[in-house]
Amino acid sequence: MSAYQQLQDVLTRTVEWERELNDLYDVAQYGLASPDSKKTVSFLKERQVTNIEILENVDVRAYGSTEWVKFTPDLKEDELIPKREFTRKSSPQEILGHILSYEQKLMSYYQSVHDHLVSEPQKDLFASLVRFREEQIGRIRNFMRAEFQS
Repeated sequence: MSAYQQLQDVLTRTVEWERELNDLYDVAQYGLASPDSKKTVSFLKERQVTNIEILENVDVRAYGSTEWVKFTPDLKEDELIPKREFTRKSSPQEILGHILSYEQKLMSYYQSVHDHLVSEPQKDLFASLVRFREEQIGRIRNFMRAEFQS
């Protein structure tokens, strides 16, 4: 488990991870062959870019006085980000599977931070991040079911 003295430190790390996820969407857009697959990933990436912009502009002071953020999962970047685990030759299922895994890990991380915060406004901030990830995961799963279960 990790602890952060400032909520801003958690958000800074979060933005870095969200940018890494955005990079994965870039790879997926390039690597997927099907126009429908590319369209879906483009939609997910568009939402991801918006999410990053929102996170970069969060004014932590608007969520109350800062507090220690304790007991966050001790995630290492190489455990979270599936770098080099897929290539241009990877199947769409593999690429989307890696993206789905990353999305789930981020959601779990946000949920853990939420569960250990005391301030309600700060909890609300992380609850909104959990909801965003849930929506992205749902879209990916629906797309994978529709595309690959036929």
